[in-house]
Amino acid sequence: MPALRLSDKPKHVSLPQIESRIPKPEELVVLSKPLLIATIMVGKALMDCTNKWAIGGDVAEVISGVNVHPDHIAILTTREGCDEITRNLAGYQIEPPLNVEREIERDAKVDLKLRKVRIKSYTARFDIHGSRLDVHGDLQIKVGDWDWGDPLDFEPDYIYVVGVKVPIVPLKMKSEIYTGLGWMDRASKIHEAVKRSRHMFG
Repeated sequence: MPALRLSDKPKHVSLPQIESRIPKPEELVVLSKPLLIATIMVGKALMDCTNKWAIGGDVAEVISGVNVHPDHIAILTTREGCDEITRNLAGYQIEPPLNVEREIERDAKVDLKLRKVRIKSYTARFDIHGSRLDVHGDLQIKVGDWDWGDPLDFEPDYIYVVGVKVPIVPLKMKSEIYTGLGWMDRASKIHEAVKRSRHMFG
C-alpha cells in the first residue's frame, strides 16, 4: 500500500526576483500576545531538554513569517521527548501522555480524489497561562486506505523569539507534507513567506 513519504534530500527551489515595495496588510504576520508569551515560556522551560523537540503547527509558521492564524501551540517530539516535556511542564498539565488517534477535519486531495486523513501520536496537553499546548510524540499520518507513514523526523531550524532560542519544524518539511496532502493553498503560503524572507534579507 502507498503511504505519505517525505524526501530525505533537500530540493532546490527556484524563486522569482521581486521588486521592493511596501507590504500589504495581509502580509504583516504577527503572533497573538497570549501565544507569544506562552511560546517564550515554553522555550525557556524546555531549553535543557535532552530529547529532540520543536514548535510545529501554525505557530511555527507564523514565527517563520507565514500568514496563518494559530489558536494553540503544538510541539513535535519523540515518545521519550513527550515524557520529558511532561515532567518539565508538570505544573501546566491538563491531560497526561496517551496514545491518541483521530481523523482531522480537512481531507487530502490526491489524484483529484478526496481522502480522509488520520493522525496518531503519543500526546499530552497543557494549559500555558490560558494558551493550549499539545505535545505530539512520534506523530504519524495516514491518508485514506494507505499505510501509516513513518513517525515524523527532522532536524529543527532555530529562531530567536524575543531573545529566546526556540527550535521550530522546518518549513521545507511542512511544505512537503502539505503538497503530499494536496493542500496547495497552505504550501503556497509557505512559498510566499520564503519569497518575502529572501527579499528582506538577501
